[in-house]
Amino acid sequence: MNNNTKHLSDMVRYCVMWKFKPSDGKTSKELAEDVKEKYQSLLGLVPGLTAIEIGINRNEGKTSYDAVMIADFESWEALAAYKADTMRDNVIEYVKTIADVRAKVEYER
Repeated sequence: MNNNTKHLSDMVRYCVMWKFKPSDGKTSKELAEDVKEKYQSLLGLVPGLTAIEIGINRNEGKTSYDAVMIADFESWEALAAYKADTMRDNVIEYVKTIADVRAKVEYER
């Protein structure tokens, strides 16, 4: 196989889950919609970010999170560059004001 070909196993997946606290008169679901829009706007603007999906939870259980982000990157270096990107920083600053709990996982695919 060509060494320049990117294998699925070379990709990095970054997952973040949030529980939001109602803010500015918005429900957790409305805040999750805002976060979804902000994160999805980064696709095509951040080098190395190949896919991003934000799922909004429909389960109201006590152990449920409000939303999950699943983002794929070309490499660990691309993920590191994403974490240092100012466009992402703008989204993060907003999320910090509304997130009550956050959990993340990073792994190779």
